[in-house]
Amino acid sequence: MPSYSYICRMRNLIIDILTLILCVSCHDELELPKTTWKRVVVVYMMGENSLSTYAQRDLNEVRSAIKTIPDSCQLVIFFDNSRNNEYPEILTFDAKGGEKTLFNYKSDPVSTDSATLRQALQTITKASPADRYGLVMWSHGSGWLPQTPRYSIGIDNGKNSTSNTGTELEIPTLANILRQSGEKWDYVFFDACFMQSAEVAYELRNCTDWCIASPAEIPAEGAPYNEMLPALFDEHPWRIAEAYYDHYKTRGGIVVSAIRTSEMEQLATATAPLIARLPSYPATEAIQQYYALEDAEQWEPEFFDMGSAIHRWFDNDYQAWLEAAHRAVPYCYATQRWITAYPEFVNPTLTDEENILGMSMYIPTEGGRQNKAFKQTSWCKRVGWK
Repeated sequence: MPSYSYICRMRNLIIDILTLILCVSCHDELELPKTTWKRVVVVYMMGENSLSTYAQRDLNEVRSAIKTIPDSCQLVIFFDNSRNNEYPEILTFDAKGGEKTLFNYKSDPVSTDSATLRQALQTITKASPADRYGLVMWSHGSGWLPQTPRYSIGIDNGKNSTSNTGTELEIPTLANILRQSGEKWDYVFFDACFMQSAEVAYELRNCTDWCIASPAEIPAEGAPYNEMLPALFDEHPWRIAEAYYDHYKTRGGIVVSAIRTSEMEQLATATAPLIARLPSYPATEAIQQYYALEDAEQWEPEFFDMGSAIHRWFDNDYQAWLEAAHRAVPYCYATQRWITAYPEFVNPTLTDEENILGMSMYIPTEGGRQNKAFKQTSWCKRVGWK
């Protein structure tokens, strides 16, 4: 019987062959790279859903601000929305060359499928070689939660409509693709709701240096790309969080943070002994919640702030733990309130402002619908939730 490692190698070989076939059959001829950029930022827009019109707006924002891209850098956008009878395309933007079409797809691949993402990143990095890369994942988001009944990052209905029912991309899949790419990913910036969680950041710890996102909802308009292009290329990726906050602090509010993923292992080490002392279903009262449902029947313990929780449970051990926490999450920006799409039953308010970390985590509750899925996350296995 073939060994597991042999099977994995053969599987990867088959994927590479299929990817090459896709590149030849689904695109115009690929131009050979003419330069090596200092940094290339890839924006992967999964907009074949209810955010379709916002995807087009963000693309136009980029077009209006091309001249703000540093001369040694390039922006590349995989663009897929719900335009009828049109297929996705890959566009490049740089201050000297302006906007160019790198690829026109000849079919409508599902943008949230792992093969589509893997193939897109491979063709982009081959066409636009760079010393370093940044990645923006643009779409709907629900943190670490599994594909059913909600989405983790992205949604593609495969029908060129604005429906939010379709294929989704889970975080372990994204992490595997980035690890296997062989490229240096300085950061992953999630322009999507709920993506800044311990579960997501721990999963990405070995494939990117920084994770920039919000633990809460973000506005449908997403990042103001006409203002934020310089931050996307800054040598300090946490500037992305700062720029995002600066835009929305007077426009409805936002919570956004930057996680240094190399510190997530130490944070897990500091957290595990505390978690071991908890009951199976610890109390959640007075803990900051980023999706505070006022309807008790719909309540789920999915997005509690980690700093607020540890302070609530372990007041005497909190300061020692906080040192590791602040090394992992050195930058957090938050307004007292933030924008929600569901004002009729969500209270988007800071209730424990002094103790928030800006990173959410799941808290198991008796009968919780996500308990079983949570037990399968790398974070849960590492810190030892009962």
